[in-house]
Amino acid sequence: MVVHPNTRFADAESAWDNWQQTRFDYKKDALLSWQQKLYPQRIELAQVMQYQLTHCESKVADIHHLVGPTGETNELYTTGRGVTLLIQQSVGVNAQKATIAQCTAALSAGNCVIICSDDIEFLNQLNETYEQSMLPSHLLITLPLDSYDSVLESDVRNVGLIGDTDMEMTLNRALAMRSGVLVSLVSETDLVALPWARDPNLVLRFITERTRTINITAVGGNASLLELGSSAH
Repeated sequence: MVVHPNTRFADAESAWDNWQQTRFDYKKDALLSWQQKLYPQRIELAQVMQYQLTHCESKVADIHHLVGPTGETNELYTTGRGVTLLIQQSVGVNAQKATIAQCTAALSAGNCVIICSDDIEFLNQLNETYEQSMLPSHLLITLPLDSYDSVLESDVRNVGLIGDTDMEMTLNRALAMRSGVLVSLVSETDLVALPWARDPNLVLRFITERTRTINITAVGGNASLLELGSSAH
């Protein structure tokens, strides 16, 4: 039975709700379990996963404590945005490396991923090793390439392309016409140099930054700390 892309999107969105609230150390362990299952079959793809995981940890694992000018505590942290759509138009080893790099970064950031591709052998390898890993069900979903139009009509929050510049232009126009949340495009069109797959900051394209403030003095903080003309300033 063929499942409609909208149903698969709903499955992914449901999985994301729990995944985004999971601590990074568990995310890392789960992704490493997938990387270890992939390693014997595709060492070159497993190495790309390891590279991205290493750099993702330094960007999104920790909460950063900011200055509290009125005595409050301010924390800066990151979360995933939602469902990430990856469109793998191109085929070949480098296209697969680019796809696994974006997939790893998106999952590390706290998103779920839908990959649309006709690279059947590659998708089968991903699905087989994914099912053997610690990762939750429906966090990664694979669909045929021509399903991307239907998925794009849903509430996707990130879009990645592994393809050519004509497709890049088509997607940019489609995203510009969307209403609601702004969605940026990560385009890997240079399948020789692979600039995004080799970018240690790739994960930052798939995050949302948030701040959390807690008043630890009185309601509203200590306003005297902001007094203009104070001899302490």
